[in-house]
Amino acid sequence: MSDFSTAPGALIAVPQLQDPNFHRSVVVMIQHDADGALGLVVNHPTHHGCRDVAAGFGLPWPGGDSGRLRRGGPVEPQSLWMLHDDGWGFDETMRVADGVSVSRSREALTRMCQGGEDHLRLLVGYAGWGPGQLEREIAAGSRIVAETTASMVFSWPADEVWSRALSQLGIDPAHLVESAGMVQ
Repeated sequence: MSDFSTAPGALIAVPQLQDPNFHRSVVVMIQHDADGALGLVVNHPTHHGCRDVAAGFGLPWPGGDSGRLRRGGPVEPQSLWMLHDDGWGFDETMRVADGVSVSRSREALTRMCQGGEDHLRLLVGYAGWGPGQLEREIAAGSRIVAETTASMVFSWPADEVWSRALSQLGIDPAHLVESAGMVQ
């Protein structure tokens, strides 16, 4: 592998990427090294709410359920991930980008459930790539590398994340051709 790394950063899928796990996805990259890569899809909501997840752990969920649970990727769909702002400090917390950190512990979930849902995104599963796999996909043109922003993770509605992320790069999504042919 080269010294190229997408973490920290985001991957924006091109329209030709037809894999339903990644179609029009924006993936916040957590790790990318010689052993492979790991990221979280931030714009694919599930049919479940964060309240459902908290209840499964016997925890109350504060406020409404506007922060619908997101599907972070197809790998280990039972695993829980929390993207949150930098204000939460847990031993295992890892900073992903300015204003965005990731945690996975029950302690983190418990404290976050007590503190509200502002700047908190719960996700199940993750996206993973083996050694060199992501580099090959990027070289094939299936993804655009971008910067991760707190707005993309916490503020934008799920159905707008993909188009807004492209717009931030000066790319008009309407000018991208969507056609079959690129399957991951």
